[in-house]
Amino acid sequence: MTKKRSNIKLSLKNSRNKTILLTVFSVFTILNSYSQKLIQVIPSERPDFCSADILDSDSIIGRQVKIWDDGGIYEDLNKVDTYQFPTEEIRRKSGKNYWRLRFYKPKEGDIGTVVHIFRNEKQSHFNIYLIKVGNNYVPIACTSLTEPHLLTNKEETKQYYIRIANENVLYAEGCKFKISNQNRSWSRAGIMNIDRVSEIYACNLISEGIDTILLAKHIFDNGSLPSEKAFVLWIDKGQGYLKAFFNNSQHVPTENEVVLFDTKCLINHFFENRIYAVRKKPKVQRRFSHSMGYSVQLYTPNYFFRERLRDDFLNQDMEHPKIIWWNLISDKLEYIQQE
Repeated sequence: MTKKRSNIKLSLKNSRNKTILLTVFSVFTILNSYSQKLIQVIPSERPDFCSADILDSDSIIGRQVKIWDDGGIYEDLNKVDTYQFPTEEIRRKSGKNYWRLRFYKPKEGDIGTVVHIFRNEKQSHFNIYLIKVGNNYVPIACTSLTEPHLLTNKEETKQYYIRIANENVLYAEGCKFKISNQNRSWSRAGIMNIDRVSEIYACNLISEGIDTILLAKHIFDNGSLPSEKAFVLWIDKGQGYLKAFFNNSQHVPTENEVVLFDTKCLINHFFENRIYAVRKKPKVQRRFSHSMGYSVQLYTPNYFFRERLRDDFLNQDMEHPKIIWWNLISDKLEYIQQE
């Protein structure tokens, strides 16, 4: 019995993982950060089919529902003896062995009629509905159902990413510092407050006619940390300047006054050593699952560079050109303190 239950859980988990991966892949295939076309987002609210109000309703049996998430389907529940089906004939038609014979596979968007509920008195979110779709019966978690006229999980996820893409387009306003994935390199653009204040400042410099700008954000790659920093460096009429931003536990960044800075040193090193042409990746023996690190972005009118290098790489492959440049940046900015 334990083995059967484990198989059901494993089947459910694998199906959910496939759903998530396919959804994310399909969404990012149709969306890209350069699109300036805004798409209307259709909101929807899904009722809670695990709630006592719905479960105890006299009209729940015979009600039409839609499969919101096919990851909630129990395709082998009919093999578990402890679950009492309305009839043995219905039990036979309630699993993948029967569905395959009829070339049927339950999927998101399928609409069926509630014929039975396997109730869990202790944990309501484990209640399982049995719905009839055509001549097939589908056991499905109460968390994986919605109303027939509402969106499925994939559709809601797609709408969510469309909304985020719309917001990113409005935020970016064509400035590359504000675009999340530029030159196939991630920079957490527009996500956290320290990202936004430093990116907006850098973009405003472009609007003012400044033609050489370096944005270096020392950020975490899994959320945001109070110790994060961002530096905007630029050259104006031959003089280098720097503006520093510092995060904190409230995630409301503070900023220093603009100061004179040897920005030329970092810019010259980049071009003189052709960092932009380096394709070989640093050799790394040790790495962590998550790390702080600099996301470095360099703007000139004819060229834009972006790359991220994590702190756990900086003491490895010390002869690599990018490691050398990152360490130069880190060393130069290390002494900039919060005012």
